[in-house]
Amino acid sequence: MYRRHFIKNTGKASMLFTLPLPMLKLNLYEEGVTQIGIVSDVHQDIIPDGYARLRYFMDDMKERIPDFIIQLGDFALPRKQNQPFLDVWNEFEGPAYHVLGNHDMRDFGFTKGQTMDWWRMKDRYYSFDKGGFHFIVLDGNDKNPAPWNGYDRYIGDEQKQWLSNDLAGTNKPTIVFIHQSLEADTGIANKEKIRAILENNRLPHGGPKVIACLSGHHHTDYMKMINGIPYIQINSMSYRWVGGDYNRERFAPHIEHAYPTVKSTCPYRNPLYTVLTLDPKKGSLHIEGCVTQYMAPTPEEIGYPDGDKMSPTITERTITFEKF
Repeated sequence: MYRRHFIKNTGKASMLFTLPLPMLKLNLYEEGVTQIGIVSDVHQDIIPDGYARLRYFMDDMKERIPDFIIQLGDFALPRKQNQPFLDVWNEFEGPAYHVLGNHDMRDFGFTKGQTMDWWRMKDRYYSFDKGGFHFIVLDGNDKNPAPWNGYDRYIGDEQKQWLSNDLAGTNKPTIVFIHQSLEADTGIANKEKIRAILENNRLPHGGPKVIACLSGHHHTDYMKMINGIPYIQINSMSYRWVGGDYNRERFAPHIEHAYPTVKSTCPYRNPLYTVLTLDPKKGSLHIEGCVTQYMAPTPEEIGYPDGDKMSPTITERTITFEKF
């Protein structure tokens, strides 16, 4: 049974950031606190205990009742055997949002449309308001211009124009959710152009409308500030991918047979997820810390490059907005 493993206070496995971002000088302070349950990269089709991991998250969310929950992609393909997994997600009585990941289509021959229909996802990119904030969900899986090999990781002209129009149409501080990062080399291929759209949209007092961009995909844990916007990586709920050169069997033979690519991962012992709290009166964005361990053997034990620097962690972070 998984144990609760959130980091409530800063310590050895957590980090507290106070960043001098512009203060949100709107009617924001009349609003209450907004809480968001976030999970990324469960990979139900790769990890054998995805159902139990999601069940743990959902039981916690039912107790805490955040304003909404969101998964940041690489969730589950529309296969019949995955219906019980999706049913767990659909138990949440409040809004539950989806972000499309690269492994949520094309794998096993499924299309983006099939996955969206199964998730009950109306639009592949969209926005909504909650608690004085504006939220944008992007689809980083547009077709890359030729020549290109591998998974598509691009934001095309139609979506770029929509993003510009959507940001221009709000005066609320904005959070962006996307699967692939907008700052990493293996993230969105035209990331600089997308970041420029985010940076060029300003609040009336001059600060950026986008106060944070959260992504998954890379199965790691860090934050990078670029031109006043924090880009935050939310670690996978389930594992770190290490590839075929570092294959190790950790489960019973019948499980390894049913999930043949799990041997190319270093699974996390407990599920990682977080709760994002937006406090308009304090002008703060807080990411709850969460830490676990690797199942043996660890990346370091199998000789994976920089394995000693990898950590199955979501770091606690508090970003404060400078008051005028």
